[in-house]
Amino acid sequence: MKPPKYFLFFSLLIFLASCNFPGHTPTPAPTALPTAAATPTATGTTTANDNSLAHYPSKAKFQVFILNPVRTCLAGNDFASGSVCFGEKCGDCQCAWEDFDPPAPMTGIPPERIDDPEYAGYAHRVCLEITLTPEEVQAIEDDMRLVAEKVYEWSEGDLELQMSFTELPVDYTGFVAPDFVFGPFEVDDELLNPYVGVDTDFVYTVNGVFDREQNLNLAFACGGSYGEMSIHGAGYANIQYGPACNSITIGGETVYEPLIHEWYHNLDWALYNINQVPDALEGKNPDWSAWQRGSLPACGSKMTGLTWFPSIDLCEWDPDWIDCNNTQSAGRCVHAGEQDGEISWYEHVIRAHYPGAFRFIGNHCRDGRQDFTETGIDSGWPCP
Repeated sequence: MKPPKYFLFFSLLIFLASCNFPGHTPTPAPTALPTAAATPTATGTTTANDNSLAHYPSKAKFQVFILNPVRTCLAGNDFASGSVCFGEKCGDCQCAWEDFDPPAPMTGIPPERIDDPEYAGYAHRVCLEITLTPEEVQAIEDDMRLVAEKVYEWSEGDLELQMSFTELPVDYTGFVAPDFVFGPFEVDDELLNPYVGVDTDFVYTVNGVFDREQNLNLAFACGGSYGEMSIHGAGYANIQYGPACNSITIGGETVYEPLIHEWYHNLDWALYNINQVPDALEGKNPDWSAWQRGSLPACGSKMTGLTWFPSIDLCEWDPDWIDCNNTQSAGRCVHAGEQDGEISWYEHVIRAHYPGAFRFIGNHCRDGRQDFTETGIDSGWPCP
């Protein structure tokens, strides 16, 4: 049995340079796609060569699932999620969570069930088809290929991200309003398990936020990463692709920042927790409300960069970064992307802090230990 709750951390990118974005009728049910319980229909690129994944230089298998379209429905007397707002209290999208009827969190309803008796008593029901355009799908793939290219360059060939892309249509029920978030428990068994094995190191799901036909959108977070809450042991993150989130310059090209940012969270987590790379600053994230001078090394200190891998959220607290300011938060990372002739924060983190010549493992179901929720060595949920 999977545990009923899980820990996650959202990366809203509020510390990064250009991250100045917002915090994230009855209609007939659309023709149903294969439900999540069925084996999904997908189109995808060839996956990485599994035979190469055990060798150094490290070759990390990275699977990107583009969920398109996503079909889901909502029902209630009062609810608000993005521009989907109904009811006397929430019709202006300004109500508090306690005003929702049914109470928040509110989960999605399969389109084929929107007319079930249990939803008949609600005043409002709406079904949405969330889509990405072909141009957006191509942009996502291009950005991720660029990330892989630059990581290989920045690591001097020590880490190769072997990318694959799969576009999946899905009828979706598990998101929690008002944030339209795909957590790992909503996609592992029913949707992604047929595609992900223990040879996979990183998993992304990427989805849109707009129903273009109805001119409606759901509220969303830019991205979230989930630590040990994984898909068959691989690091997992969900990315929302939309205009409210940030883009930066990497390698002279514009990159949608959540696509690169969330991967760093999974890399950071795997280096410390799976590869057991020592980290002198692990667990020393600043507590702004109770900040004490000296809680982290002073800017410009002589610590060796390879002794820690900084959180990608906290560039101001990295002692060897040009934007270091560990006396107080400026709320932004000035050089998150390339500007003023300086390299990006993302490039610095790999060049200065990636441990280099070792065999990286991004999946705890092949690390040769019993860890996390496993009941044996590399066995027991979520290991297949």
